[in-house]
Amino acid sequence: MKKNIIVLVVFLLLVSLLIAAGTVKIRAKNIVGSKDQVYLTGDVYIEKEGEVSVETDEATLLAKKGNWNYIVAEGSTYALFSTGEATATFLEYNMDTSSGVMKGDVIASLKDDKGKQKLLVKNAAELDFNLDTEEFIGETLSKKDPAFKPVLIYYRDELEARALYFEYHGKKGIFYLKGDVYIVDKKNNRTITASELTYNTTNDTFEGKDVYLEIILEEGEQ
Repeated sequence: MKKNIIVLVVFLLLVSLLIAAGTVKIRAKNIVGSKDQVYLTGDVYIEKEGEVSVETDEATLLAKKGNWNYIVAEGSTYALFSTGEATATFLEYNMDTSSGVMKGDVIASLKDDKGKQKLLVKNAAELDFNLDTEEFIGETLSKKDPAFKPVLIYYRDELEARALYFEYHGKKGIFYLKGDVYIVDKKNNRTITASELTYNTTNDTFEGKDVYLEIILEEGEQ
């Protein structure tokens, strides 16, 4: 009887590990593979069930320490995550840590627990991200580059901002913006211009350098 119980427990553990590991699905016009690397070209599609799917022109899927956990995608790339989506021309993504980097006119969005858009980033030349910790770091091209555009950031329906560099620390609700900073604070009827600014979305406080503030008074407040 004890032997049967031990066998049953081991079987249940194995099933749980298989479910936790998930399944990676791959589709492409051309595939070249080895035991720890798969190179794909032409209408590439990679999916890890319940976490991420990637559509791109070409990609490399890598296995590290026995796990197929690392994606490198190049060309026109669309990624759909469990908490958002993004487009770019380059993507590196670690499926174990839900983190990576995107490059090339990046557009990325993050949803909250209710499925509503929490954060939208546009025009980033490079964007480092960690979806588990909600950490985002983005920057623009050099102003001397003909393709230069400032990064645009939209936070819920409350805040719109542009800057040359930004950090968003989602668990703390804090933005750090640097370089030609301009914020339209819809929630508090004000605009802020600065060379550098830290903004706390949990209590609407801010601190910065070279700050110029305009407060829009409602009718009757003047």
